[in-house]
Amino acid sequence: MTKQKKLLNKAGLAVMTTLTILSLVACGNNDQSKTEEKPTETVKSEVVDKKEDLSSENSFSDPEVAAKTFMDIVFKDKTSRVKELTHLSPEQFKETELDLFRKNGSLHIPEDWLLQTPSGSTYTSNEILEGYARTMVDMYQDIDDYTTMSSEVTEEGAEVKVSVRGLAGKGLGQAAREVTEKYLGPDAYKYNGTDSKELNTVMQLVNFWSLTHYYEHGGVTPVVQEPMIFTIYLEKDKHGDFAPTEDTLKELYKDAYGTNDYQDNSKGKSTDTPTEQGDADDL
Repeated sequence: MTKQKKLLNKAGLAVMTTLTILSLVACGNNDQSKTEEKPTETVKSEVVDKKEDLSSENSFSDPEVAAKTFMDIVFKDKTSRVKELTHLSPEQFKETELDLFRKNGSLHIPEDWLLQTPSGSTYTSNEILEGYARTMVDMYQDIDDYTTMSSEVTEEGAEVKVSVRGLAGKGLGQAAREVTEKYLGPDAYKYNGTDSKELNTVMQLVNFWSLTHYYEHGGVTPVVQEPMIFTIYLEKDKHGDFAPTEDTLKELYKDAYGTNDYQDNSKGKSTDTPTEQGDADDL
C-alpha cells in the first residue's frame, strides 16, 4: 500500500470515528430525553388532579369554607369570591354593609337639625350617619383574629361555630366620649339618658360624629382581649353549597361586637372602664 493510500485510510477512519462518537452522543441524548420526559397525558392528569384538590378544599359545599370566606369578606374586605358566595357584586355588598349602619330606626331626629363644630363646620344628620356607617364598616375590617371551630349540618343548612376577637364596645364608647368632651366640654354627657327622645337622638348623633372624627384622625380600632365564641347560620342551596342568609351579616356584626375588656393601645394597658352601651344593638 502506498503512503498516500495509508494517509487516506487514516483520514477516513478518523472521520468515521468522529461520526460514530457524534451518533452515540445523539443517541445518548435521545435516550435521556425519553427517560426524563413524562407523557403529555400524565402531565395533564396531574394538573387536573391538583385543580380538583384545590377546588375541593375551597368548595362552598363545606360550611366552614363558606363561613371563613364570608368572614374574610366582612373583616378583611377580600372580595375575590364575594359574588360567588353572596351573588352580589363587591359594590352591591358594600352598600348592603353600609345600609345596616345607615338605618337607625330608633333615632327621632329633629327636623332641620344641624351639628356645628367649634371650627364652624356644619353637618346634617344624614352626613353624620353616612360617616358613621363608613367608619363602622372600616373598623370591622380591622378585625384580623378570627377562625372557624366546628360545624353541624342541619335540615335547613348549617351552623358554624366561630371564634372572633371583635370590636370592643367600651373602647368605642370611650373614644367617642373623649372627642365629645374635648369639643363640647366635660358636662356634655349630662344630657344622656333623658326622657326626651329628641335630646337622646342629638347626643347619639354627636357620639356618631365623634367616633368618625376619632377614626379619621388616626384612632386605633379597639378590639376585645379574649375571643368571642358564637355561631354563624348558613343556608344550603339546590346545588349543595352553603351561603349566608339575609340576616347572617347583621348577626355577624352584632356577635362580633363585645363589651368585654379591651386593649387600650394609646396607654398600652387593658381597661374595663364602663362607658355607653355599644352601637351594635342599634342594627
